[in-house]
Amino acid sequence: MKARIAVCVLLITVLLDGCNMGETFKAKEVRPGIYMSNNTADFPFPTSGYMVYIVGETHGNREAKGVFDVFLHNLYKKAKLRDIILEEDQAYETEANAYIHGLSDTLPDGLCLRTDILGQIREFNVDLPTDKKVTVHLVDVDSSFPVVYKHLVELHLQLGPAGESIQIPELSEIQYASSKKLYALVDELRALSAEKPDTLNGLDTVKLSLEWYYLGNDMETGTGSKRNFAPIREDIITKNIKYVLSQTNDKPILAFFGAAHGMKTQGDPNPPTKDFKTWAQRLVEDDVSVYSTIIDGVSGDGYWRGEAFSYQGWMDGFQFKNGTHLASLFNTDPDSGIAYIDAHTDENAEIRLLPIDVPFGQLYDGMIIFKEFTPMENACHQ
Repeated sequence: MKARIAVCVLLITVLLDGCNMGETFKAKEVRPGIYMSNNTADFPFPTSGYMVYIVGETHGNREAKGVFDVFLHNLYKKAKLRDIILEEDQAYETEANAYIHGLSDTLPDGLCLRTDILGQIREFNVDLPTDKKVTVHLVDVDSSFPVVYKHLVELHLQLGPAGESIQIPELSEIQYASSKKLYALVDELRALSAEKPDTLNGLDTVKLSLEWYYLGNDMETGTGSKRNFAPIREDIITKNIKYVLSQTNDKPILAFFGAAHGMKTQGDPNPPTKDFKTWAQRLVEDDVSVYSTIIDGVSGDGYWRGEAFSYQGWMDGFQFKNGTHLASLFNTDPDSGIAYIDAHTDENAEIRLLPIDVPFGQLYDGMIIFKEFTPMENACHQ
């Protein structure tokens, strides 16, 4: 009898933990699977059942960082999270980690768009023992030639004495070398990196970033948005995230990324290429369990890459199946400034993000809507 009771108690505990039902959440449920509050910490975000949790930001505001902070605290406490993925050039990963681990008090100018989020992670880490601190992984393309070169020099140094036979020319010289010569240089370094998997992964990023660059892409000169080059960027990000996953000992990772990258199936009515897939979709198709959110705002102001802008009207395409706008939720509960929509209920799964002709529940697992956004910290030099 006692054994049966013990088994029942264990089963109930597992079920409650998996569904987040063991906690009392303060948010008001205004419709099935739709919660409203003024505090992001009030919402029933999941903390188990997934390997990758994506906080899909709308760039340029402070509020998305608050959502990230809640996921970070919850997943660290309940899922032993230790690794964070950020949308930034991999070349800056060493400096980013030195900063969040308290080993440096400054960040390079190339990380100015991530000063706020890295500052939050640094604050989170400050009182933790060294072996308990979280680590950041920058998984994006090295987006200009000087950044690729910086990364290449750092990886060469990681080889130590084994790499002394290879000389890296100065930037002023190497920038005008042929692509064939540079690819050959990277391959030489790769041949010496068999016992250094981190270095090898970094060199793979360098080689793909060179390919990106030679195709004519350079974010620093404003050409990084060429849509026909988008697939190679997703190639690089996917490769790097898979590498991080291979090193985490089955612990989940938390990604803070632009929400468009977090679509779990193709939802772009005009994709960059016919067979384009986001890195989130690629992971899902490789049987990686992914929980993806999108964060948006009804109104307010933002700031991104030196440009101030308004979010007014950005959510006009978000509608319930009957055509009612999602923003109307704040009319039904005007005292609340944040709404969380769980896409796993039947009605919410059918929400539309016009002009995308794919049900919301196939694209994302959840959505966080703010009544008003405020601009992010501007840490970039003019």
